[in-house]
Amino acid sequence: MHITEPLPGEKRARLAFGLEWRAYPIKEAKDGRSRYAEDFTATHCVEMKVGSEMLAGFCAPEPSQLRRVKLYSGAARVAMLERVRARPAVLVLMQDEQMVHLVYVVRGAVHNDEVVSLATAAKRREAIAQQCGKQGLALLVLASGGALEAGDEPFSPAELLQLKGVGRIRRVPAGVPNVVMVLLISAVVGLAGKAVYGAFNPPPIVNAGPSWTQSYDLAVKEAFVHAPLAPSLAPQLLARFDSLETNRDGFQFDHATCPASGYCRLTYRRMGGTFEDFARRASASMLPLTFDRAGNTLEARGPAVPTVTSVLAAAHASWPDEQGLIKALQTPPQRMSELPDTLKSFGYVVLMEPSRALLSTPPPANEAHGPLIREGRWEIDGYRWQGPLLERLPPNMTLETLEVKLDTAAPDELGKVGIHFVAKGKFYVVQ
Repeated sequence: MHITEPLPGEKRARLAFGLEWRAYPIKEAKDGRSRYAEDFTATHCVEMKVGSEMLAGFCAPEPSQLRRVKLYSGAARVAMLERVRARPAVLVLMQDEQMVHLVYVVRGAVHNDEVVSLATAAKRREAIAQQCGKQGLALLVLASGGALEAGDEPFSPAELLQLKGVGRIRRVPAGVPNVVMVLLISAVVGLAGKAVYGAFNPPPIVNAGPSWTQSYDLAVKEAFVHAPLAPSLAPQLLARFDSLETNRDGFQFDHATCPASGYCRLTYRRMGGTFEDFARRASASMLPLTFDRAGNTLEARGPAVPTVTSVLAAAHASWPDEQGLIKALQTPPQRMSELPDTLKSFGYVVLMEPSRALLSTPPPANEAHGPLIREGRWEIDGYRWQGPLLERLPPNMTLETLEVKLDTAAPDELGKVGIHFVAKGKFYVVQ
């Protein structure tokens, strides 16, 4: 981090460059701020809202640097300039004697806040320009300094003096994270409520409880609260990885895990790159990043899970029974493929557990009931080119998770490298 000389017109104010920037949801600001402050061993930070996320720069200035001084983030002031906020991507280079303050802003969010030498500035400018070209962003370069190549538009560091009070760097507040506070408050409220309720209410009369039919109806309702249709969700989710860049900035894609809703989580394995380079060039859609303390892997946010139709219990009349499901899916005879032997040799395997009743207790003999729904678990392993087979899955199968992995030991027919998937979920049949 580099601190400038006192700013003209601002008493005891100075700009600081070279902060570590990260983004986290506004609703989880306290937890995100505390987590990153601990990761960077930071004592101070500056925060600014960008859309639905909070963008923060972290630093740990020496006590002597803070004596009778107010620090402001130079990168934050650059990002707040009107002509910077109006452009998709802006690179600002400001010469300060033999150093250059480099600030790269994408859609109002600070991506790079660096202090580099004059010899390095040209290389960093070219690298960021190439990165923008790959991402389809129109880059505007603003440069100030006689030793620097001219920018696309004139720029003067004096523009930052117009934003007085903007970007103040403050001490990271010490406090209990939101998660701990919520649990503590819930426990206190629960104990107090229990005590008050017990004081003013006598013990309730124990009733017979719900009937078996009522318990079964509740179990069915809970089972289908979120039951995305596997033949709709699995192929769409698998297709989200067709355009995934497997190698970037010295890291190689290893695997991704996708739930039934929300976002997938990508895992990259380090192949000679550095965490700093990956974080510097990561797109906003990949944030937040999580780095492995052992230095081998990192995690990033992946594609969003699409919303599809759900399996409906009311449509149970059209479901195949358990034996029909086994005949359609299991290998052999692999009924979903016209070439079962070829398909089997490529590792397309279907695993099915026996179905079980939704309730562990059988229905009473004196209670009349209709057809009863049972559930079981399934798993399908295969390669990306076998993805169309997932579209033929019966309408009584739901998807819970999908794992996509870069397989470097694939069959020779795939060139020994392929995208392997493991889909898991539940199936429902009628007894």
